[in-house]
Amino acid sequence: MSKKTKNQHFVPQFLLKNFMSSNEVVNIYDSARGKLRPPTSVNRVLAENYFYDKDNSVEHFLRDKVEGPASLVIKQFSPKHEEQAVPLNKKSKIDVLRFITVQLNRTPRAFNDSLENIDKFFDVLFKEIGELNNFEESIIKSVKFKLNDPKDILRMQTIEAALNWPLIDDLEWHFIINNTNTDFVISDHPVVHYNWYLRDSKKMDYTAITNRGVQMFLPISPIVTLCLYDNNVYKLGLKGCSYTEVNDKADIDILNGLQFRSRDSFIVFRDTTQSEYIFSKCQLISQNSMFNKFSDSTPPVGAGNGKLKSTQMQWREQFKLNEWLSFCKIKNKLRRKQPLDDYVRRPDVVQEHRCFIDKMRNE
Repeated sequence: MSKKTKNQHFVPQFLLKNFMSSNEVVNIYDSARGKLRPPTSVNRVLAENYFYDKDNSVEHFLRDKVEGPASLVIKQFSPKHEEQAVPLNKKSKIDVLRFITVQLNRTPRAFNDSLENIDKFFDVLFKEIGELNNFEESIIKSVKFKLNDPKDILRMQTIEAALNWPLIDDLEWHFIINNTNTDFVISDHPVVHYNWYLRDSKKMDYTAITNRGVQMFLPISPIVTLCLYDNNVYKLGLKGCSYTEVNDKADIDILNGLQFRSRDSFIVFRDTTQSEYIFSKCQLISQNSMFNKFSDSTPPVGAGNGKLKSTQMQWREQFKLNEWLSFCKIKNKLRRKQPLDDYVRRPDVVQEHRCFIDKMRNE
């Protein structure tokens, strides 16, 4: 019988190893406690005991179906890569896309966001039921929804996210090469998405990864970041070139700023000379500030047969950045007009995928 993995990473070791120093350790800043940890081995960072499960079913799924295939592709974009290159064909791209959609949903930040959404939903539900039945406010507030095992939510969203890669397989790949003296950093919630094109939108769902203008970023090493972007909206770098070499620290600050905003607490980096930079940025940029979350509901109204109907809404708005990457431009044909109201990139794919997920859940 194979040995159970107790220390389970929510950011995989193969990715963290790209941020090791020459001494084969990483530096980590704990912004929640305001502490710079001593240089540490990657097997001890961004992990928790039995974070997913005790039987290792999710842990093994991630190892065999998500991290293993993706690592073979991502490693070749690391400066330390010494293995034979894996062809960047359709299958290898899917392996990376699957890794990205899973990584977006498997972290403590993603888990806590899901629990927060559930709490908000039931708080509103209990409030409306209580008010309709003339319960005292103290009684209404005392009623709480409790999951028998909250980690079931994490397990479900982690595994289900492996099916979400078709939602982003239309995005173009672009590699950002850092030629400055300021390294790329990586956070404990490293896959970040931002929509510069729809930054002024007033619609509730404009932050979805299925919308026009989305860009997704994954730091691969201190000198390489992978960007997936909507090439119907943006021009990145030189025409026909799949990478951009960046010499302007302002661009690096923007990309690192996405990591600082998305962090739950931890920032991992290579060189101790970057410590003051990390500390100062964490002082300026609040953790978990990429999105502001909102919720609301409509008053209960008659729906026939003596029933009442109410609609609950939860949405988020992205932090509005004042400046964006110098090598990324919105295409002229789109700059001259307001974003369309119907801005889902591929509505037929999104609808088909939604039906597929609903069917899988029912089964």
